[in-house]
Amino acid sequence: MQVSLSGKRFLLPLIFMLILALPACRSQRETSRTPTATTTDAAFYHEFSQKLGYPLNGTENPALIREVSSWLGTPHRYGGTTRQGTDCSGFVIEVFKKVYQTSLPRSSSDMASHARNISKSQLREGDLVFFRTSGGRKVSHVGIYLSNNKFVHVSSTRGVMISDLYEPYFVRTFAKAGRIR
Repeated sequence: MQVSLSGKRFLLPLIFMLILALPACRSQRETSRTPTATTTDAAFYHEFSQKLGYPLNGTENPALIREVSSWLGTPHRYGGTTRQGTDCSGFVIEVFKKVYQTSLPRSSSDMASHARNISKSQLREGDLVFFRTSGGRKVSHVGIYLSNNKFVHVSSTRGVMISDLYEPYFVRTFAKAGRIR
């Protein structure tokens, strides 16, 4: 290949090299936008699938999964907001503060008023699910939707735990779903 700054001999090879380089640049950008699972990712999702008790698909938010997992088993304490004891809204407030840097109202009914209504079919990770567990019309319980119909919440008898939206109790008491972000 001859390189000459004054003539067509330089221009043709330059154009040819640019044409060859363009697809490589495009595929590199596409690859960086499409994350692929690494061994570390696979180990992470396997470990947290075990902790949470249901299979993760590898697209979940690692910060949310870690935070939720660190609360599992925390006992229920009315008005609590710590790992020594928490209620449902205190738990949701602390998780949202840590994972999403978002402040929420203190009560589950106020959270329900604050959230944008969505249908169950629109639920995605990090959305809130609200229940009427006290028998009245007012929302009295809140949890955070994870995936695969699973949500994390605080049971008054079992503490922070994972449940399924389609368990009969939650089907019966479901009030609405809401999105904060």
